[in-house]
Amino acid sequence: MAFGEQSQAGEPPKLLPDQSFIDTRYMPRHAGQDLPPLVLLTDLPVAEPLMPAKTAWPVEFFAQRRAVAAAAGNAVLTGGFQGNGNISTQAGLANTEMGDGSVWGGLRHDHVKPYEDGAGQRVNYGYDRVNSQLAANWRPAAQSRLSGFVMRDAFSNNRIPNYGIDATRLDRYLATTVFEHKPAESKLDRIETAIVFDALSYDADNTSLRDRGSMGLKYNGLWTTTRGLARGEFTTGAFRNTVTADFGLLKYNIDIDALYPAQGQAVHRMPDVQTLQAGLTWATATRLSPQDSLSAALRLDAIHSDANDRSHMPPVSGSGASSFQVTPQQLWNSYYGNNNNSSPSNLNLSGRVLLAHDTEDKTGRLHMDLRRAVRSPDAGERFYASSGPASITQVGNPQLNPEAHHRLEFGARQDFGGFKGNFAPGNPAGSWRVAATGYGDRVVDFITADRARGQPGILKSDGAIVYRNVDAYLAGAALEGWWQLSEGWSARAKLSWTRGENLTDSRPLYQIPPLDGEVVVEHRRDLAPDTVGSVGARLSFAASQNRIDAYTASGSGQDTAGGSAGWALVDLFAGAALGSRAAITAGIANLLDKHYHLHVNALPQSPTTRLQWAPGRSAFVQASVSF
Repeated sequence: MAFGEQSQAGEPPKLLPDQSFIDTRYMPRHAGQDLPPLVLLTDLPVAEPLMPAKTAWPVEFFAQRRAVAAAAGNAVLTGGFQGNGNISTQAGLANTEMGDGSVWGGLRHDHVKPYEDGAGQRVNYGYDRVNSQLAANWRPAAQSRLSGFVMRDAFSNNRIPNYGIDATRLDRYLATTVFEHKPAESKLDRIETAIVFDALSYDADNTSLRDRGSMGLKYNGLWTTTRGLARGEFTTGAFRNTVTADFGLLKYNIDIDALYPAQGQAVHRMPDVQTLQAGLTWATATRLSPQDSLSAALRLDAIHSDANDRSHMPPVSGSGASSFQVTPQQLWNSYYGNNNNSSPSNLNLSGRVLLAHDTEDKTGRLHMDLRRAVRSPDAGERFYASSGPASITQVGNPQLNPEAHHRLEFGARQDFGGFKGNFAPGNPAGSWRVAATGYGDRVVDFITADRARGQPGILKSDGAIVYRNVDAYLAGAALEGWWQLSEGWSARAKLSWTRGENLTDSRPLYQIPPLDGEVVVEHRRDLAPDTVGSVGARLSFAASQNRIDAYTASGSGQDTAGGSAGWALVDLFAGAALGSRAAITAGIANLLDKHYHLHVNALPQSPTTRLQWAPGRSAFVQASVSF
C-alpha cells in the first residue's frame, strides 16, 4: 500500500504534536542557529545534505524524487553523489502494517569532505552523519491513535571553518509519544497529549581537526529538554476552540577545558542552567461569511531560570590561568552589577489575530496577520559565562527583559486561468499565480549581542561580548510568481527584501540578508510510456549588503565578515521519472564557478566567527527507487 494511500493503520506515525496558533516556545534568537536542522522520517530519502554556506537547491530539483518517495509502497531507497567535496548520501525508509498499527524505520548516511570554493581554495568543511529513526503507530480504536518515535542523529569529525571550534562528536536524541482521541459523545471534539524529550551531547575543540593556535580549548556540552502538553478542541456555536496547556524543563551545561597554555577546567560556559516553563493557550477560529474567516489566540507563559553552578570556581592552572579564575556570578556582577541576582522569572503575554478574505470565485485571497509574540532570553543570552582573555570573553546577562515582537503582515494571492500548481494534474497551459507579502515588526527590548563599552547598564569597557536590550524594528517583503507557460514548460520567480534597525543605538541590525531572489525554468516531456524527462535551470542572485554592524569600536561587530558583494549563480539540472517507482536527477551547481559567500551566517555569532566561502562548481547525481 502506497505512502500516500495508507489505511488508518498504515498511515505515518505522528512524530510531533500540533503547534498552537500562537506558540512562543520555539522562537529563535536573531541571527544564527545552535543545532543542525532536524531531518524527520519521510524526509530522510529526499533531504539535501547539510551545506549551510551555499544557496539551498530549489524545490524543482527534488520534485520527481519526492513524488517517487510519496508514492512508495513499503520501501524507498536513495543514493547520491556530489563531486566538489566528495559528498555521498545513502538513505532508506521502510514500513509495514501490523494488525491495527504500523512500524516505520529509516536510516541515512551523509559523508562530506572539504571542498573548493570558486577561487580554487580549499575550505575545511566536512562531517560524517548517521541518522537512524524508528516510529510506530497503533489504533486501539477507530477514534484513537498512539504514536511513538525515537531518533539518533550522530555527527562525527564535523569541521566548521567559520567557527572557532570543530565538533569531533555530536549526538542528538529525540523521543516522542503522541496520543490523539476523538470522543464519540463528549463536549470535546478532539484530545491530544504528548511528551517530547530532546537531548544533545557533544565534544568540540580547536585542535583535533585544524592547525593548532596559541590557545587550545575543549568544549563538553549536554543539553536536555523535556516538554509535554495536553490539548482539547471543542465547538461553541460557529467557533472552533482549542485550549492547550504545556510545560517544559530545559537543562543546559557546557564546560570548557583549557588544553594549553593553561590546563584543566577553565570555564562554565553554561553553568548547569535550568529553565522551567509553563504555558496556557486559547485559540479560536470561525467563518465570518462564506468568504471571510477569523482566527485568534492568546497565550500566557511563565518562565523561571536558574544557574546551579553560578558560584563554582573553575580549577584551572598553569600559564594564563588567572584570566579564567572567576565564578560565573562574579563575571555577571562585574559587567552588569547584578548584586548576585541571577534567578530571573518572566510572565509573558502573547496574542495573534488573522483575518482572511477569499474572492467569490476562490481564486484569490487577502490576509492580515497581527501578532504580539514575546520571547524570553535563551540560556546563552542570559547565562553565558565564558571568561578568559577579553578577545574571547562572552558574558550573558541575567537581567535581560523578554523580547516583545509586535508584527503586522499583509498578504495577497491571485490565481489566473485555473492555476492549480506548476505541472499539477489538470493544470491548464497559460495559467499562473502571483503572491505578495509585506510586514513590519516593532521589537521592544530586542536582545542584541554587543561589545562592552560602558553603555547604560554595562560596567566595563574591555570589548567583551555582552547582551543588552534595545528597541529595534524589522521589515520585509516578498513577491513570488508561478507560470505554466505551456503543457511542457513552467517558470517560477521569487524576490525577497529585509531591513533591520537598532533604534536605540541608531545603527543597522546585524545579519540582515540583502535583496535576493531566484528564477527557475523547467521543461518536462514524455520520453516513453510511463517515463517523464525534465530539464531546467535556475538563476539565483543577491545584491550587495553594506548596511552592516561590523565595527567593534562603535557597534557590536556581529557582522564579522563585514559587508558582502552581490553575486549571481546559474544551476542546471535534468532528470527522469519511471512512473512512480524510480527517479534520477543530475546537474551542475554553480555552473560558472562563482566565488561568493552568503551574508547571513548559519551559526550563532561569537568572537571567533568568520565568513565561509561557498562551494565552487559541482556536479551531482541522485536517484530514488521505491518498492
